[in-house]
Amino acid sequence: MAGPQHTSTGKKILCVGLCNIDIIQICDAYPVEDSDQRCQTCRWQRGGNASNNCTVLSNLGVRCELLASFSDSSTFQFALDDLRGRNIGHEHCVYHRGAHVPVSTVWLSLATGTRTIVHSNPDLPELTLEHFERINLADYAWIHFEGRRNTAAIVQMIQAIRSWNDHLDSRESRVSISVELEKPRRSNLDLLVDGIDVVFVGKDFARYLGHDGARETIEALKGSHPSPYTLICPWGSSDTLAVDGSGHWYSQCTYPPEVIRDSLGAGDTFVAGCIFKLSQGERSLPVVLEFASRLAGQKLAFFGFDGPNPTRTSGSS
Repeated sequence: MAGPQHTSTGKKILCVGLCNIDIIQICDAYPVEDSDQRCQTCRWQRGGNASNNCTVLSNLGVRCELLASFSDSSTFQFALDDLRGRNIGHEHCVYHRGAHVPVSTVWLSLATGTRTIVHSNPDLPELTLEHFERINLADYAWIHFEGRRNTAAIVQMIQAIRSWNDHLDSRESRVSISVELEKPRRSNLDLLVDGIDVVFVGKDFARYLGHDGARETIEALKGSHPSPYTLICPWGSSDTLAVDGSGHWYSQCTYPPEVIRDSLGAGDTFVAGCIFKLSQGERSLPVVLEFASRLAGQKLAFFGFDGPNPTRTSGSS
């Protein structure tokens, strides 16, 4: 784990989105339909995009906090224990009585390095503006939003931050805003509103919109939603492309390890790596992309998020 790190203002980073439990089966190969076989190992892991972002930021030594909907089920205690063990703040999270725990069942194929995910979230309510308004924006340097189905509420949250920023006397107190468009939901395009600093666009979302590559995706989104945000589009094992608010383009190669062991959360690691460097005041986008790409490549070589010498276990069974 890295030593203590701080944002450029010394304030916290807040990640807003999902927290669920991942049940991960590590298999020699993806299971054949209607078969009965043993896996190599199985583990439980706290998951969800925003939740994973916090894990990576915490491992980098950053003061971070998660804002998410929680189930009050005893099963969810596993995720709460892990949050506490990693010093990830969650004091503003919202507990819902009787709601089911969101669960992702994940198959990791050792033969191909791929991960296949089946997600279940039958009744956990999404966050609302009222939930968001309970936080004190003065405590945060950066707020990152995972694009989810509560698009209208997230837009309201972003507008609340923008209003806060517009009434500040000092830019040093300004809250930076980023969003991730990753799940194939067309309504998430509504998140491309004024006031956002950085937008991350995932390959699955881009393909859902009908785009076949990162450059085509960026050109289309910047054309239909012009605004001076930085747009970053990682494209799996291919190069990441990005364009800054001034229209300058950048390309960043990937750094895959010799053996890919666990691709689950690699994208979340990349996003967190970018936020980490930017929140430290790094102004060079090539430096940011290089750091995040190397960090994601390192993550691929090991199971979970703790690298070769984990200081804690992610949970196993």
